[in-house]
Amino acid sequence: MPATTNAWAPSRIEGTNESVGDKDKDKHKHKHKDKDKDKDKDGDGNGNGDGELPLDRSYDKNVLVISYFPLTEEGTVDVDITGEGVLEGVSYEEIKQKTEDITNNLVLFREEASRYLGYADSSAEPALNYHIFGDAIEHLEAVPIDADARVPLYPDYPGIMSDHDVCDYVDNRGIDEVWIWAYQGYPETKLHGSESRMSGPFGDISNSWRFNDMPICTSTYVVYTYNYARGTAEAFENWGHQIEVELAHVDNPVDDILGKFMGPNYPRMLDVPGRCGSVHNAPNAAFEYDRFSPDPHPSDCLDWDPDGLGELSDISCETWGCGEETDTGNSPLLYMIWHWQNLPGINNSKEYQGEQLRNWWDLQGDFDNVMANSRRLTVN
Repeated sequence: MPATTNAWAPSRIEGTNESVGDKDKDKHKHKHKDKDKDKDKDGDGNGNGDGELPLDRSYDKNVLVISYFPLTEEGTVDVDITGEGVLEGVSYEEIKQKTEDITNNLVLFREEASRYLGYADSSAEPALNYHIFGDAIEHLEAVPIDADARVPLYPDYPGIMSDHDVCDYVDNRGIDEVWIWAYQGYPETKLHGSESRMSGPFGDISNSWRFNDMPICTSTYVVYTYNYARGTAEAFENWGHQIEVELAHVDNPVDDILGKFMGPNYPRMLDVPGRCGSVHNAPNAAFEYDRFSPDPHPSDCLDWDPDGLGELSDISCETWGCGEETDTGNSPLLYMIWHWQNLPGINNSKEYQGEQLRNWWDLQGDFDNVMANSRRLTVN
């Protein structure tokens, strides 16, 4: 079963609404895409985008933000609709500011995560550069429910996308992703949303039930649903699961290069060397969501070799940062950033059975071209 929006995550609403990306707001405003340039996405000069993508390619990602803030007559979040006791008495101004702060954090940390080996190379450039399209579209009401969905309390994603004329945004304004700010409810579920959805020429390849029912535009777009009763780490995790799904979809199951990158789920419990881990589990994990253990465990992530085990080194939360101090300084978030910085990225020199690994961020940056012409994790 696909994960729902930030399920089982601790609340982070109190005293954690800081944003670390305010100074870069102008940099991250919506960037108009050059359609003629985009036609030649593989950079080979023939204008058809039908070849291999170069290893040094980076991508601009444009994001449309939609927020749902059901309010009481007093102007506070209506917890009868949203659930979550931590939202009790939270004003419209406070919840709006929190979503803006986390949106800025996601932009900053997604870019940071796409810097190949950025923790060791301060000059590494991000493979992904995010730009927010204008101001968020706000609705002071509950998220529309899909009465025909096979899942109770499931958002009406087809209706929401149609009502916002998503294909105009995607095909004419260069939007790649839609970020929906909503809620989930705990302990009683009020909304059973999917962490991610996808629509486009190649269907719904996402961390969801894959109903494939949203409007189909000329280009692929991804919809993320974030829970504003949670924090930056939980929203960041949504993105991580979508990356895992996309990589797994193009990986040859016989080769299982992604599996070789991630390694066993619980290396410390199994007493086997770790690799680079997964979104949930670090290379020194002993159980699910173990991303904060100071106990060192051998892993070859710092010298990862898809053809065999690389040189081992002791890995623990000291590698990325231990603790649960703040919304932007907690171990799960810092681990996930470190984890993705190990993903074969711009100008990586990794090979598998003599074949160069591609820049794996191509999946996030140019999904349609990869699916149409280069559906693998290696290059020719």
